[in-house]
Amino acid sequence: MTMPGFAADDPVYLDRSEHLDGVFNALMEVASELWVLRDRFTVLEELLAERGSVTRQDLDLFQPGPELSARLAADRRAFLERIMEAAAAAGGPR
Repeated sequence: MTMPGFAADDPVYLDRSEHLDGVFNALMEVASELWVLRDRFTVLEELLAERGSVTRQDLDLFQPGPELSARLAADRRAFLERIMEAAAAAGGPR
């Protein structure tokens, strides 16, 4: 199977900057989806610890308090910083 837009006999996929831009955009989409899962999982853990059982509606309606909101915001910042630092390092020195 070949990737659309690439020749089967030419395995170089990232030889132009627009290809790297596309990979970075895809990375950010995956990171965004991963963060949604991590956020929801954290809420699930909180509710399970608090209530012992959880419904989908409990998850959907949950509003985190100030402490959990601050923790999620700090975790999100750290997550994005790691991604951006890795992406910047992959680009080499400027």
